[in-house]
Amino acid sequence: MSLNAYEVFVAIAERGSLAAAAHQLNLSASAVSHALASFEQELGFTLLVRNRSGIRLTAGGEALLPTVRELLQCNDKLRQQAAKLLGLESGTVRIGAFTSVGVAWLPKIIRSFADLYPKIDVTIEQGGYDDVAEWIIKSQVDLGFIILPEPPGLDVTPLYADPLVCIAPLGFAPKTKAYITAPELADHNVVLQGKDYGRETEQILAKHKVSVRSSARAIDDAAIIAIVESGLGISVMPRLALLNYRGAVQVFPFYPAESRVIVLASLSHESLAPAAKAMHQHIVKFVAGWSGGNEKGGNQS
Repeated sequence: MSLNAYEVFVAIAERGSLAAAAHQLNLSASAVSHALASFEQELGFTLLVRNRSGIRLTAGGEALLPTVRELLQCNDKLRQQAAKLLGLESGTVRIGAFTSVGVAWLPKIIRSFADLYPKIDVTIEQGGYDDVAEWIIKSQVDLGFIILPEPPGLDVTPLYADPLVCIAPLGFAPKTKAYITAPELADHNVVLQGKDYGRETEQILAKHKVSVRSSARAIDDAAIIAIVESGLGISVMPRLALLNYRGAVQVFPFYPAESRVIVLASLSHESLAPAAKAMHQHIVKFVAGWSGGNEKGGNQS
């Protein structure tokens, strides 16, 4: 069995079609189809089933996918270690991240990392907190940004305590005028985030035993800001998510202060390939020296 067949199988499983896998691997559709057929023939059973809705893995394919991913990772790690012995840094690093990290941090991280390691390729997958954690557990990414509490079995490095704030339309005035308290949320319509994207809001409400009314839900940070800006309610957001948006809203800190703790996670730090370890060190160093330029509490518009 060839590594090429392994790569084809994983690419089809992750992308959901032969055409998308062929594009990702820079192969012809016939080459991808042939590699898959040869792999299935050697195994003696079918890995994928094609139907009108697309492609799905058979039970055998589901069972083999994690092992095949591990084999490809081991091969990549071997190549990276060999390159390192020759004085070269090469390889691929796969990172999973949620939106605010992807917007505020990753462009600078990837650009500065490329200056240091131009031969290392970096790929990014964006999703919710649970998406990223699942990608790490299934070895679809090497490193992922998630928040505490983390799922069991992951190695995590704390990076940043991201303050949570309340955003409100212009003219809104909390009782103290300078800050807002969690119980006050119950007095207003609150724009909530979709499942897995608004975990920090749920934690605040559960912590303070607060029930709120909501007439709108959204996933995208820009959509939430736009809804609040239109006067349809207030919302809870991490300050990191606001750094690159300039809506006509007011921002109030919570008292007592609330935050989410962003961590960098992997299956095992010790088993990371050299390229992923280099990226891990680079991310930790970047965040330690990072300044958002917008960290002060209080109102803004």
